[in-house]
Amino acid sequence: MRFGLLGPLTAQDAAGPLVIGSTKVRILLGILLLKRGQVVSSDDLKAALWGTALPATASSSLHNHVTRLRRTLGPEGAARLRSVPPGYVLDVDRGALDSDRHEELLGTARTARLREDWPTVRRACAAALELWRGSPLADLPGLGHSLQYGPGLQALDEARLVALEWRCEADLWLGRYDGLAAELYALTEQHPLREGFHRHLMLALHRTDRQAEALAVFHRLRRILADELGVSPGRAVQEALADILRGHGEPTSEAPASAPAPAPATAQTAGDGTASPATGHIPAQLPPVSRYFSGRRAELARLDALLDDARRHAGTGPIVVSGPGGVGKTTLAVHWAHRVRTDFPDGQLHLNLRGFAPDGSAVTPDGALRSLLEGLGVPRARVPASQEARTALFRTLTDGRRYLILLDNARDAAHVRPLLTGSTTSLTVVTSRDQLLGLVAVEDAQPVALDVLSPDEARELLTARVGHARVAADPGAVDEAVELAARLPLALAVVGARAAVTPALSLTRLVERLRRARGLDAFTGSDAWSDVRAVLSWSYETLSTDAAHLFRLLAVHPGPAITVSVAGSLAALPSPRVHALLTELAEANLVTEGADGRYAFHDLLRTYAVELGEQADAGTSRRTALRRMTEHYLHTAQRGALLMDPQLAPVGLPPKAGRGVDPEHLADIGEAREWFTGEHPALVETVVRAGAAGLDLACWQLAYVLKTYLSWGGHWADGAKVQTAALEAAERMGDATARARAHRSLAAALRWTARDPEAGTHLRRALDLFSAEEDLLGQADVHLDLAGRYEQRERPDEALNHNQRALDLFRALGHRSGEAKALNNVGYFQALLGNHAEALAMCDAARLVFEELGDRRSLALTWDSLGVVHQETGDLERAAHCFRVSASGLREVGAAYHEAVALDHLGDVESAAGRPERAREAWQGAWELLDVLRHDDAEAVGRKLGR
Repeated sequence: MRFGLLGPLTAQDAAGPLVIGSTKVRILLGILLLKRGQVVSSDDLKAALWGTALPATASSSLHNHVTRLRRTLGPEGAARLRSVPPGYVLDVDRGALDSDRHEELLGTARTARLREDWPTVRRACAAALELWRGSPLADLPGLGHSLQYGPGLQALDEARLVALEWRCEADLWLGRYDGLAAELYALTEQHPLREGFHRHLMLALHRTDRQAEALAVFHRLRRILADELGVSPGRAVQEALADILRGHGEPTSEAPASAPAPAPATAQTAGDGTASPATGHIPAQLPPVSRYFSGRRAELARLDALLDDARRHAGTGPIVVSGPGGVGKTTLAVHWAHRVRTDFPDGQLHLNLRGFAPDGSAVTPDGALRSLLEGLGVPRARVPASQEARTALFRTLTDGRRYLILLDNARDAAHVRPLLTGSTTSLTVVTSRDQLLGLVAVEDAQPVALDVLSPDEARELLTARVGHARVAADPGAVDEAVELAARLPLALAVVGARAAVTPALSLTRLVERLRRARGLDAFTGSDAWSDVRAVLSWSYETLSTDAAHLFRLLAVHPGPAITVSVAGSLAALPSPRVHALLTELAEANLVTEGADGRYAFHDLLRTYAVELGEQADAGTSRRTALRRMTEHYLHTAQRGALLMDPQLAPVGLPPKAGRGVDPEHLADIGEAREWFTGEHPALVETVVRAGAAGLDLACWQLAYVLKTYLSWGGHWADGAKVQTAALEAAERMGDATARARAHRSLAAALRWTARDPEAGTHLRRALDLFSAEEDLLGQADVHLDLAGRYEQRERPDEALNHNQRALDLFRALGHRSGEAKALNNVGYFQALLGNHAEALAMCDAARLVFEELGDRRSLALTWDSLGVVHQETGDLERAAHCFRVSASGLREVGAAYHEAVALDHLGDVESAAGRPERAREAWQGAWELLDVLRHDDAEAVGRKLGR
């Protein structure tokens, strides 16, 4: 098999291209290819597919996506996709990726370049460039923003640029000037900081007698580098300029980058005559390590890996440790710096840049350079006056030496650039609330992002602060304190400090005080640096007006994470604008962007946003935002529900035009299921919030259109929650039809939550209301539900009676879909009563109607009924076929419970046919689905597996 990464993801086998299914299957394949031969944990894969908003069914959904991918890859590819605890690995032969061929061609070019075999360099680079079809994995943009997978894609793109540079260099040597200057002009515009393209352009212009333009290119590059980075053009460009000024202009090969750095002398002299520090002056400026440091194992491993990589490749760019205020960036950086300080024998420098200081006392680059130079032993009187000269001296003194430089609390990339060494032997670590994307993009900085602690890490930190004895005395209180503090290290530190100053106070009493405190008042420290609200405010105050307003509005959204589309409707802004504002918030680390493109913030940031909204925004403004968000969900959910069940009776929706609502456009049932799964927690809470805010019609309508997804997926507890809110809203509205539908929907959810008597009460109330309104269709639907309830209670005679009454009503109405459902149900019970010929005819007639109507779920349920008929007649082969078709169809539409029922039936048939392994496989699938749903039937299926 062969795969393409250098553009949109492609796959093909010997027969030709393979069609890869949904976006999530493509993401899954893309990750496994990027990590080929390596085990990718199920947790990492779920995080990539769903971000922080993991659905309850994430494990089973991941398993389904892997199954689909195996099916797509065929027998050969499926055998290579192995389940290896704790996740999956895809074995791919060397040469099977187009990136392998690109790497091979680039290696050929590299060897030829060292021999100055320019025709070979050009041929190899041109062939490598022909492999590209756009950006790497261009159809999976979320991976490019991922800290885990983005660097791999960036490395591929960097290889493309190297191939471009070398091909242009070969063209210069071979005298192929036609069109070269125009191409290089375009490349310098696209990559203004890439000096190689400017150098080649200068020489191409010079060789075609365009000296003035060549010099203009140099001066333009010099201005760009000075403005953006505070540096001058490098040696290669300077040499090209000298050749042009001398009237030469033959291109010169650059020395291999692996040439060893000169050994540091005991003393050096900078260009301005200032002596460098003598050997023996070893700064040791690191702050003390916190005695309470704990956790952060993954981040420490990442830092260690970056240092190991720097050792292997003779240096690395700066490391940027970023995260929201109070998350422990400095604590981590200082702890790690002490661990690795022996790797930097020339010394360790530390400087707090105070980029977010509340009094505006940020250290300027000029002042920072003075402090760094003095730390290197330069007398204050010998520090140069200009910033440019200070940067030059700093880079001269650190060149070839091994310093560890910790720059703490940087405001932005411009705050740091003049402070970076030019040496590959030293390492700079920067901490910031800003992501410093400019450093990552231009200076090859390596990002290390911090979020709140895991529950175990947070408990470990709080235990270290309050002592094991107090934790042992009140273990439950510690867990609650961890959640109240949202696992934010600063908030946990405040809790620990309060416990320390009141040793006689039990942790339970302390937690009670925290719970009673208003908002962030529970985490107020003795000064601004230990006050969580103050610390968060320093990031908030850097925002633009629009970004600050959006941050406040995000608290209106009830889910764990929000998409750009929903945020757009929430704020009544077009998607491009709201995306830019969310990016600003993410760069300020006030929200976190997940791999799935959703944005989230921890609970204390949400609390802070609520406080700000109450202070700055009128209540009517927040209620209007809630209305827009609810209508966004309502429009999108009804579209999704109709894709899942085309026979659903739609509700009359409010208009979108002029209201700032821009719902999502779901194309098919697969997209509908993915959308419902991703938005599940937010949808449920939005129904409740809309009801509490008096948006009764929207509350009832949203609950109504959610019924299909929640019921099919087995989310009955959430179904009961939303339908309870809907019934209360319908009663406030005084709408009899809405009340009847809410009673019926609530009963359907209660049937599966051990509240069957209540379900019966609501069904009878629904039937009374539909009868009073002379709504025959509503009555027929209730009779179907009553039949299902009596079937569940193993009262087949009453179930058959209600199905027959529903059949008569549907026929009187000419409602073909309802008639077919009732017909299938009657056939099912006739089979159980031994009337096999009649049962087969009824179920088969229903099957033909559902095929015509395109009702996939009902069709799949009918195949299950047909399987029961054949099982009753002893035709086990036909029965097994019917149950397989049923389970497959139900899996496709997301009807998890009924898929489990079909698999259970299949297991029974396979067992009766003497095929125990197939029976075990079917029962295992049924048990896994029922276990995820926490359904009582899981116990019975488990007993079959045990046998």
